[in-house]
Amino acid sequence: MQLIPKSKRTYKQGKDMLFGDKSHELLVFLFFLAVSFGFWLLQALNDTFDHEVQVSLRLTDIPSDVVLIDSLPESVSVTVRDRGLTLARHNISNIFRRSSIDIDFTKYDKGADDAEIIISPYDLQRLLSRLFAASTHIQSFRPDTLRFAYNRGRSRTLPVKLSGAVHASQQNYIQSINVEPDSVHVFAPASVLDTMKAVYTEPFVLDELTEHTRRQTALHRQKLMKFDPDAVNVVVSVGYYTEKTVQVSVIGLNFPAEKRLRTFPAQVAVTFRVESGRYHQITAEDFVLATTYEDLLTNPEESKLSLHLKSTPEGVSDVRISPAEVDYLIEQVEAPI
Repeated sequence: MQLIPKSKRTYKQGKDMLFGDKSHELLVFLFFLAVSFGFWLLQALNDTFDHEVQVSLRLTDIPSDVVLIDSLPESVSVTVRDRGLTLARHNISNIFRRSSIDIDFTKYDKGADDAEIIISPYDLQRLLSRLFAASTHIQSFRPDTLRFAYNRGRSRTLPVKLSGAVHASQQNYIQSINVEPDSVHVFAPASVLDTMKAVYTEPFVLDELTEHTRRQTALHRQKLMKFDPDAVNVVVSVGYYTEKTVQVSVIGLNFPAEKRLRTFPAQVAVTFRVESGRYHQITAEDFVLATTYEDLLTNPEESKLSLHLKSTPEGVSDVRISPAEVDYLIEQVEAPI
């Protein structure tokens, strides 16, 4: 028995599949399908269609001393109507070289220090028509009017002011708020620049902050005005509140020389809430826990003294005294000679 090489067996199987009785019917079907598709494609290419094309815009020949305040949009959406074949040709050429319009700045420059240039729908349609075949009809385009504004380098450096609200959560506090950069270059007509004192951010709200926060915020811009840079970073440093307890002595004020106040205990715990950055700055010496001799003479509780702080340092809150009452006695001592 003679063995047939594997490559020859694969070749024979492929040949039988392509030229067998069953495959013949499939090939005939595919042939007529291709012919039908060809006729349909020819018919479709002869029909008229509406098609949207993106046309890029570019402003050229800008002098070195000119600063663009409002530039042109990146592109114009153009709806055109023509035969499918013509539109197909345009789309194929657009693959290799995208449709674009170069607008020569010098043709619109009037030599002014600052100006706003408007390109009318009529002028824009005339520029667009050069990109398409003579048979192609421009149905519409968006935007239908182009604008750009410029000035010849007139600028000032002005500080940036915040126009927003910044709040920390109940357990935190705002340590500092900084703007980076804190000033920007402003390009605008002289009549506008001369009246400006500062630049303001767009309104914003930062609420319930619990950690350091950095947020980019745009600057509030008016017509015929440009900023460099056009946005700033608002940097908020956030601290947290912490509790601290110190031992404060109870002292007597206005006592006669032969008398002295003695309390039990002599010191009480004063607990308060303070900013984390000031935790080590606040000590027991910053609190005054005292009573006067006159108050004790009118005290209805002869053996109990209700404690009240006479002085507390700035920046502390939620102050609590423990115990709130102490036992006391007025001790007789020898008067100094």
